[in-house]
Amino acid sequence: MAETITEPAVRVPRSAKVFSYSAAHPPAVTVAPGETFVVETTSAFGEFPLGPGDDLSGLDIDRCDPLTGPIAIEGALPGDVLEVHIVDIQVEGLGAQGVIPGIGILDWPRLPLEFHPVQAGEIVFPGGLRIPVRPNLGCLGVAPQGEPVPSVLPGDHGGNIDTRFVCAGSVVEFPVFHPGALLFMGDCHQLQGDGELCGVAPETDAVVTLQCTLRKNGRPLSRPKIRTAERLMFIGSAETLEAAGALATADLVAALVAEKGMSEDLAYLLVTVKADLEVCQVVNGLRTARVAIDRKFYEELPEAPTPPA
Repeated sequence: MAETITEPAVRVPRSAKVFSYSAAHPPAVTVAPGETFVVETTSAFGEFPLGPGDDLSGLDIDRCDPLTGPIAIEGALPGDVLEVHIVDIQVEGLGAQGVIPGIGILDWPRLPLEFHPVQAGEIVFPGGLRIPVRPNLGCLGVAPQGEPVPSVLPGDHGGNIDTRFVCAGSVVEFPVFHPGALLFMGDCHQLQGDGELCGVAPETDAVVTLQCTLRKNGRPLSRPKIRTAERLMFIGSAETLEAAGALATADLVAALVAEKGMSEDLAYLLVTVKADLEVCQVVNGLRTARVAIDRKFYEELPEAPTPPA
């Protein structure tokens, strides 16, 4: 007998669309910790009727990166850690890729849009080049602590971090600043390399399957963190890559002190020989970097002794 696949009861439609991370947006839905749910996301250019030969020179950045949400997580409170388990990402339709003048790493004033179909799990690039699809969410974050943040910007809340490891199989952790956490997502890419160098990875609609869990009464987070099967990645966003890398490095040092009982000096030395500073994106106003360490190595380090009651 064929296995029956049960569709999750909660599906958040693309019509739940906003353009900022903000606690002022009423929740589109509320889900329980551990509940599987589905979110439809809209292409970064979903507000604009673009076609072959068009370019992005007149694009209204304030209407780019539409977000679906917010999704409230039942029981989430400030000081908790929200763990977002990305179960699956399915891309829909064509991927659109071009250049927004002034956004990419090179001065490239005009480049007409290219549209990439997907066939048998591969992007069909111009000229017939075929590249395996590896979807990631460019935007994933929670309502920030202070003022609303536009959808196109990253920060301590997550947001437009354009990190290729925000993909199926990863767990992305966020600090919770408001009751319900208020999770937003969008800006899916068919595929993205580190840096998102031209500023536009192939932008596409997507359907994302997720679960969220909460970590309470533990060490709070300052900024996002990503767990994969192989690595732990601490994420920082700032005006320069050096400043972003410093935030992420400080977070890993602090984790080694709090969780493994190391001195700050020894933790800094260890990070220097066992962790890697990597680029997430250089095109979103603020720059985003990650500091990554081997997960097995980290988890096998002795735990800090439990303080006496």
